[in-house]
Amino acid sequence: MKETPIMGSGGKFVAERSRTSIVVPSGFPEYRWYMGVGFVTFSAIYFGTIAFFDHIQSFLQLPPSGVHLCQDYANTSNDGLCWRADLFAFEVASGVALVWSAVIGFNAWYIEQVDKQISSTPEGRLFEYIPAGHKLTALGTTFQLFDLFISLLIPEQRQPLFIAHHIMAATVSWYGLNNQYFHYYGIYYLGCSELSTIPLLFIDVAGFFPPVPGTSFDFIVNGICGPLFAVIFTIYRVILWWLVGYRMFGDIFAVMKNGSAQKLRPGRNHVLYVMMALNLLLGLLQLYWFQVILEEAAKFFGFKATEAAKEL
Repeated sequence: MKETPIMGSGGKFVAERSRTSIVVPSGFPEYRWYMGVGFVTFSAIYFGTIAFFDHIQSFLQLPPSGVHLCQDYANTSNDGLCWRADLFAFEVASGVALVWSAVIGFNAWYIEQVDKQISSTPEGRLFEYIPAGHKLTALGTTFQLFDLFISLLIPEQRQPLFIAHHIMAATVSWYGLNNQYFHYYGIYYLGCSELSTIPLLFIDVAGFFPPVPGTSFDFIVNGICGPLFAVIFTIYRVILWWLVGYRMFGDIFAVMKNGSAQKLRPGRNHVLYVMMALNLLLGLLQLYWFQVILEEAAKFFGFKATEAAKEL
């Protein structure tokens, strides 16, 4: 079959009809400059926000951070009050990256409808080149490495569970980028699933700077973002996460059984095993966080947290 290059695919050649790659180089070289700039940009946003935090705090009228966040903080005042600039900056930098990811994913999945632009086969969903999927693997790798680096500087973010999540998410993104696998599924897992992050950003900020009851900030966080986050998380990180994963596992087993995995990505079958293992681990992590959400909801409505956990 005659092969033709695809614009923006890093110079690889793909089958003319299916756009399925036969000989595929790493997807990293095409985006390495952008990834370097992205890492520097996220770092500049983080440290720049800290540098100008006094002005930002004054403009937004942020309340003081929780007492438990001020105990070992260097800038705590004599009366025990503090405003955690590092935590706020972390949310700002993370917000830029994750909202960007969500927009790319939502646009590709729902607006461009990439499922109609690729072959409706296991090979199409696993191997075909999709520009948005390529971009998300590069963005995901860049952000997760930045997130891992910054998390090591912040005690509250240095928890083993968070670090494990960053490492797994970075591995998934890098494997997709370097091997040019899973562009279709990457659009969902690296893009659409981040839709729940948008209301979560406001909730996290409120966790670091508890709003005064009855204020607009309190209404936005507890009246709008809280319920919205619970609904979106349930849809995208619990229900659809496992439904999309079920289809992905079926596709993986199919291409391994018929030999197309070895034919289209020779010597890279290990990527399939790694992706399945990490998808399961990340899926279980979503269920753990879903339990936490149910427990918090139970507290909000006056029930015991343990009763919420029994409903899982």
